[in-house]
Amino acid sequence: MTLNMVFLYSVETRYSINSLLAVVDRIEGVKYHLVRDLNELLETARLIVNRGDQCIVAFSLLTTLLVRDNYYIELRGVVEKLKKMGCLTITGGPHPSGDPIGTLSYFGFDYVFIGEAEESLAEFLYALLNKQDPRSVKGVFFLDNDRPVYTGVRKPIDLDKYDPFPYWRGIVNPIEITRGCPHGCFYCQVSYLHGRQYRHRSIEKISFIVEQVVKLGVRDIRFISPDSLAYGLTTSSRSVNLDAIEKLLEELSKKTRNTGGRIFLGSFPSEVRPEHVTEESIKLLRKYVANKSIIMGAQSGSEEILRRINRGHTVEDVVLAVEISLSNGFIPDVDLIFGFPGETVEDMEKTLNLARKLVNMGARIHLHYYIPLPGTPFGMKKPTRIPEWIKKEIWKIIGMGRGYGDWIKQEELSWRIIELHERGVIAPKWSKAPGVIT
Repeated sequence: MTLNMVFLYSVETRYSINSLLAVVDRIEGVKYHLVRDLNELLETARLIVNRGDQCIVAFSLLTTLLVRDNYYIELRGVVEKLKKMGCLTITGGPHPSGDPIGTLSYFGFDYVFIGEAEESLAEFLYALLNKQDPRSVKGVFFLDNDRPVYTGVRKPIDLDKYDPFPYWRGIVNPIEITRGCPHGCFYCQVSYLHGRQYRHRSIEKISFIVEQVVKLGVRDIRFISPDSLAYGLTTSSRSVNLDAIEKLLEELSKKTRNTGGRIFLGSFPSEVRPEHVTEESIKLLRKYVANKSIIMGAQSGSEEILRRINRGHTVEDVVLAVEISLSNGFIPDVDLIFGFPGETVEDMEKTLNLARKLVNMGARIHLHYYIPLPGTPFGMKKPTRIPEWIKKEIWKIIGMGRGYGDWIKQEELSWRIIELHERGVIAPKWSKAPGVIT
C-alpha cells in the first residue's frame, strides 16, 4: 500500500510547503499530490481512499488566512469530511505552531506539527510506513481522550541537510539562506517559530542551489532571510559580518554572471534591519545586487513603542539607514506599523512624523496595521484603533505615491482574529500550553 499525501497548495503557503516537498519526494513509498482548493482536495482524497491507498492530508496555515471570508468554518467542515473518509489530517505552519490546542480542539486535526517540520514530518512518515506509532515523533501535538499531548521540543535543524525546494521537479522559489532571529520582537512569530539564534545555509549549499536554479532557466535569484545583512552572525549584534556577506555574494556572482543572472538581496523577501545598514554594508550590496530598492523594518517612529515591542534599534538608526541607502543609490522601502497594543495617539503621531520625514528624504513607506498572532509575546493583545485624522494623513502620503500597503485590509483581519479569539476559536483562553520553540 502506498502512502499518498495531499497538500493544499496555496499562494500564501507554497514556500513552506515546497521545503517539505523536497523531503517527502525522497521518501520511497510516499507519493504527494498538490491541490489548489478545498473542493479539489476532497475529490483527490476520495480517489485515493477508493483505490485502497492510505491518505494523509496536510495543511499549512496562517492566522490571517483563517479569518478571510470565514474560511475557518469551511476548513473545519472539510477536516470533518476527510476524517469520515478515513484520511489522516495533519497541519503545521505559523498558526498551528502558535495555537496547537486551539487548532486541534476547533478544527479536529489529528496532528499538529510545531515549528519547522522537515525532520519531524520525515520521521512521522517513516513511522507510518513501518507500522510504528507516529505519536513517538518529537515536535507533534495531538489529543488523547480530549487531553492535549505534546511529544517534546525538537532541536533546530541543520539547513544544509535539506533543500529549500524540489528543484529536480522544476519547483523553485526564493532561496532561504537564514532561519531564526535573536531579536524576539513581541509581535513577530519568526523567533518563536525558528528559535532565538540565526542559522544559515552554507555558502557551498546556497551556491549549489543557485547552480541548479540557473540550469532551469531562472535568471533573477532571490532569497529569504529575516535580515540579509545578518548572514554569518549567530546572535544579536549591531555589527555585520562583512567577510561572510562578501564571500556569499562573490560566489553567487560567479554562478550567475555568465548566464545573465541577477542577484536580489535586501529586497523582498529578504529585508534588512536598519542598524545593519552602514556605509560598508550598503556599498557591498551595491557592488553585487541588481535590486534598486532596499526594504528595512522600522516599525515605529516612537522610541517608547520600539522599546515595548523589543525591537532593538532606535528611530535615529532608521533615519541614518535611509540616508546611507539613498546616498548609495538605493530607494529605501520602510516598513511602519500602526495599531500596536497600548499605542497612544502621540505614539502614532510620532510614526506619522517619521513617515513624512523619510518621504521628504526620498524613501517610500510600506504601511501595515498590527496583527495579533498566537505564539508571540503579544499573543491576542488587542490592537489600537487609528484615529480618523491620522488615517487621512496616511492617505495623503499614499496619494503622493510615496506610500503603499494592505493596512486597511490588515485592520479588518486583525479585529476578526480578536473576535475569533474571544469566541474560543483562535488561541482559546483556557489554553495555557506552549506551542512554539523558544
